[in-house]
Amino acid sequence: MVGRKRTIERRKHKRYKAVEGAYAAISPNSHKLGQVIDISMGGLSFKYIDTTSDDIEFEQSPEESIFLSSMGYYVGDLPFKTISDYEITNAPSFSSMKIRKRHVQFTDLSFKQLFDLDYYLRNNVSEQVETLA
Repeated sequence: MVGRKRTIERRKHKRYKAVEGAYAAISPNSHKLGQVIDISMGGLSFKYIDTTSDDIEFEQSPEESIFLSSMGYYVGDLPFKTISDYEITNAPSFSSMKIRKRHVQFTDLSFKQLFDLDYYLRNNVSEQVETLA
């Protein structure tokens, strides 16, 4: 293992791959809607098409909550903070659309939100995401 760095897993919750058809949308008044990549009780990551230009993005209203949905399941109004948001550049692109990936951490969830999120996870994940160790 010469030359390989060990990554220390700092997450408190196990991450799971989301099932096909699981989507996240940021509200209010945001055009950020995309496919959930992985999710845990602590947060999620999702890909979305960037529909805003760089100069307009900062003038938008603040993003306050995120909504999750998939076939027959819905969890709404989950408060969050953005951990990272970046353009995905290694994917081959056949159009001029920019694809971004956002990682969010859930914050200050109520008991009902925790219960709803747990139920959502039980029904919308396929397998645990492997961590680098």
